[in-house]
Amino acid sequence: MNESFLRLTSRLHFIQFCSDHYKNIEIWHYLSVLENYIYGVKSQYDRIRENMSKMIDFNSLPHSQIESTQVSLDVYYYTLTWDKISKTYDKFKRLINSLQKTEPIPKLFNDDFKELKRRLDHLLGEFRNEVRNEYEHPSLEPNRVGNITDWGSLFVHNNGDIKVHVGKDQFSVAQKGHVDRLILIWIDLIDVFLKHFSDKPSSHDLIHLKNHIEQHIDEIIDEYNNYLHDNRKEEANGVIGQFLRAEIFLTKEGIPLSQDAIGKFHSLLFGEEFEN
Repeated sequence: MNESFLRLTSRLHFIQFCSDHYKNIEIWHYLSVLENYIYGVKSQYDRIRENMSKMIDFNSLPHSQIESTQVSLDVYYYTLTWDKISKTYDKFKRLINSLQKTEPIPKLFNDDFKELKRRLDHLLGEFRNEVRNEYEHPSLEPNRVGNITDWGSLFVHNNGDIKVHVGKDQFSVAQKGHVDRLILIWIDLIDVFLKHFSDKPSSHDLIHLKNHIEQHIDEIIDEYNNYLHDNRKEEANGVIGQFLRAEIFLTKEGIPLSQDAIGKFHSLLFGEEFEN
């Protein structure tokens, strides 16, 4: 799985949401499936952007038609994956709604979950069923505006949005803003469950720690080397211990440090062989 995508459902293992053991498993399963499709949206958007960069590379013009076709197919899968998120999310809402009627769910959880539902409902509402239906049941009809007839056009807006004609007057749009909002809501959703049913730190706090370490990894290494240079071995060992504890903890919590940061630091301990 793409290193930039965090498997946050791993943080919910063994957490009791209600008194029914099988319902606890069901909640985790629904969230896990939802997470898979969210990963699908993120990875597919990244692939679209990658193929778009190839398509507009003037040094590879002989391949532009191939790349254009690939982008159109990628946008098709991207659109259907959003539809999968919507359908899975509807099932998840019905599950939580049933539990709220039969289990002593904390009121504060219900309030927080209601706000998250509002945000996700609003985001998913920006994807129209007509576009999905045109993909699934293609009319193969063009889009007509005045004297202009259009089949399968692909547009790239200045803000980076990618718009593909699907059929008739239907267009599918791959938008970074949608992906960013989806990931943020997903993190907040996981944190609502952690906040009300566990004593674990929030995913937002751990992501902040992860980003801080990765952004300052060269400074951490410099600090370690300076301590060694000054023969302050206890302080140098302290830097090693602090890093390893953070690495193990973040990995355990499903928010691991990047391989680049781990490789840089471990090369201090194990030499160049670790990087290779």
